[in-house]
Amino acid sequence: MQEGDCTEPAQDPLFRGVVSLATGLAFGGMLATLAIFERGSHGNLSLRWHWGAIPLVLFGLALGLQFWRILWRAQRDNTAPSKARLKAISIFLGALALVSFAYPIRYIQSTKRGEVLSGLGLAIFVLSGFGYLLWKTIQWVNANEPKENQSEAPDKP
Repeated sequence: MQEGDCTEPAQDPLFRGVVSLATGLAFGGMLATLAIFERGSHGNLSLRWHWGAIPLVLFGLALGLQFWRILWRAQRDNTAPSKARLKAISIFLGALALVSFAYPIRYIQSTKRGEVLSGLGLAIFVLSGFGYLLWKTIQWVNANEPKENQSEAPDKP
């Protein structure tokens, strides 16, 4: 892939900075919440300030910035090692997100945990169904679009 093959916004340094910083702050915020979760006085989930949140915000910020550096390098170089680094950091960040999501479940009262997990399972099922429908709709629309070198849509069988 040549440098000119990138989308125009991806070549803009301001765009890259904003996207990298926003992603880093989002990861930092996600990780910082792990330090401030606690079980409240009545067994409810609550948030309380803890100094451990600061290093987690900085770590998340560094992860977000590094992710975009690796992604744009993989896009520019288009080599197997750069794609492998992108795949590795994507898997790591996905696993980190899942662990960060599951961690607060330990603070839920054991009597309510089954209800929460069944609701979570139902939400995953429903959102996956909507995602599948959206994906199929996009495929259907794209199938009727002309290819780059064609002037009209492909003939229907």
